[in-house]
Amino acid sequence: MATLAAVASLSLLPPGAVAMVCAVIFLLGAAWDWHSKHEITPGLFTAAGLWILRAGWLLLTGFMAYDGLSRNALPVHTTADLLLTLGWGLGGLALFLDLAFDHRLPVWVMSSAMSACLFTSSRMGGEAQVFTNSGKPLILLHIGAAILAYCLLAAQGLNALAYLLQNRALASRHFGGIYGLLPALVPLDRMGASLLGAAVWVLGLSVIIGLVDWSSTSLSLVTLPKLIMALLTLAGALFLVIQRRRFALGGAQFARWSLWLLVPALLALWLSLPSAR
Repeated sequence: MATLAAVASLSLLPPGAVAMVCAVIFLLGAAWDWHSKHEITPGLFTAAGLWILRAGWLLLTGFMAYDGLSRNALPVHTTADLLLTLGWGLGGLALFLDLAFDHRLPVWVMSSAMSACLFTSSRMGGEAQVFTNSGKPLILLHIGAAILAYCLLAAQGLNALAYLLQNRALASRHFGGIYGLLPALVPLDRMGASLLGAAVWVLGLSVIIGLVDWSSTSLSLVTLPKLIMALLTLAGALFLVIQRRRFALGGAQFARWSLWLLVPALLALWLSLPSAR
């Protein structure tokens, strides 16, 4: 009931203000988690940062559902909407990994990334340029699959960064500090392969729909760079997954190349935004 009341109160605010409120909530969760991990004698509320993340995500989910039902539209029509959806998807993916695979990326890292997405979205709340699907329902599936794929790639990027930091700490025998906040290497490596494998399938679905739509309409040159970047991302992810499963790449190499894979992925994402059209 408290969550419903909070959603009802947030529904009276403009979307940009709601995004800012949620960004502050996630930033509070990140600060609390960072502080609790540095305590020599952990107190009673050491898991409060995680619960703030969960509560903030539920609050954001409720608002997005209310806003979507009231507008009868998915949150993909503007760049601000897409950034809001990316932040929401990243949080949902983090919570899913925690519950389904017992793989918890550092809460302060995930909360900070979500806060950055929502803060940027709040600053773009007044954007007027919108996206229309022109009566093509599959385009919405294309956009949804692309957003999920970019969330998976972003999660793998954070996972790979955590792996490289932990690997460096073990090689140089540095313990404690920021390295003490990171998960172990084995679950990071295993989850990295799973995240990138899932990204291959989801991004492949999005690229196929996008290619078919592009080839069957006007063959617009404006859309071509986005498709090329998405294809490069898909090919790179597929190559890394195959090489990792053939044990041709070590864990550190796989993590390092996963970070490089974010370059074409971020370019494809930027070219997909309504403001880039």
